[in-house]
Amino acid sequence: MYAHKITDFTGPDGVVWSAADEPAAGDGVLVDVVAAGVSFADLLQTWGQYQMKVPVPYVPGMDAAGVVRSAPAGSGLSAGQRVAVLVPYGCWAEVISAPVARVLPLPDSMSFEAGAASCLNYLTVLFALVRRGRAAAGETLLVHGAAGGVGIAAIQIGRALGLRTVAVAGDEAKRDFALRCGADHAVLADGWLAAVRGSLGERPVDIVLDPVGSSDRMTDSLRSLAPEGRVLVLGFAGGEIPVVKVNRLLLGNTGVLGVAVREFLEGRPELVGPLWDQLTGLRLEDPPVAAFPFADARGALRLIEDRKARGKVVLSRQVSDPPVLG
Repeated sequence: MYAHKITDFTGPDGVVWSAADEPAAGDGVLVDVVAAGVSFADLLQTWGQYQMKVPVPYVPGMDAAGVVRSAPAGSGLSAGQRVAVLVPYGCWAEVISAPVARVLPLPDSMSFEAGAASCLNYLTVLFALVRRGRAAAGETLLVHGAAGGVGIAAIQIGRALGLRTVAVAGDEAKRDFALRCGADHAVLADGWLAAVRGSLGERPVDIVLDPVGSSDRMTDSLRSLAPEGRVLVLGFAGGEIPVVKVNRLLLGNTGVLGVAVREFLEGRPELVGPLWDQLTGLRLEDPPVAAFPFADARGALRLIEDRKARGKVVLSRQVSDPPVLG
């Protein structure tokens, strides 16, 4: 088989597509991978900047979808079954072995590319909104980085949970994309707080979902909150870690909550399946994807690095040409 390996921490150029030994099944499930997700976290790994440190060389990739080759007796899985996979790393390979608890039935209505796009991003957002944010129908959700994979997941899940969704996007094309994906309102990142207040009122937001994490956005996010509002911190794609003055939280009766679903599920693997069942029970439309040929991880990573990605980026063995972006 072939697999991508991070050979050194020099960015996308340090990812090499090369022959590799097929994994042994052991106590896990062998899966022939059809599609694998590519995320900002994967990009950080290529630069050695992600919080999870794995000695090189190693195979990256946290989510995938494919077909079961073999499964342990009593696992509830069978050869030929379509599945999704969520693991700490290892998905950018043609064949992977994964723990039973991390292999999830893929609905017949969901494509392999959609399955690979749904695991990490959509489970993260569902965990963020329901378990961490305690979102309630009728509340207003503001989403930073709304045209990316996490942002689109937030828009779709937010609507399914009965939230009013407000997208913040970096340019007009991304703003329009967020609206096409179901956002109720969308504004540009430049001057977003004034635009939101002009449309919805002085303190209109109950929940802010923020994968960007820059200081200026954090300050304005806190200013946007209604009483008992909360900011959900998912990451720091903006390249800095903001500092929060806690007196703002006290005076506004507001909160800032961290969201790290990967770390949480490492300690509670038995919750992966129920969380996936809750997600698939929402019956969302397939997420929009930018699908690259499976061997072109460098191209997929550069799309994210250049901040041109819309929706989730995936590697697919069913795709022979790079995506047409529009």
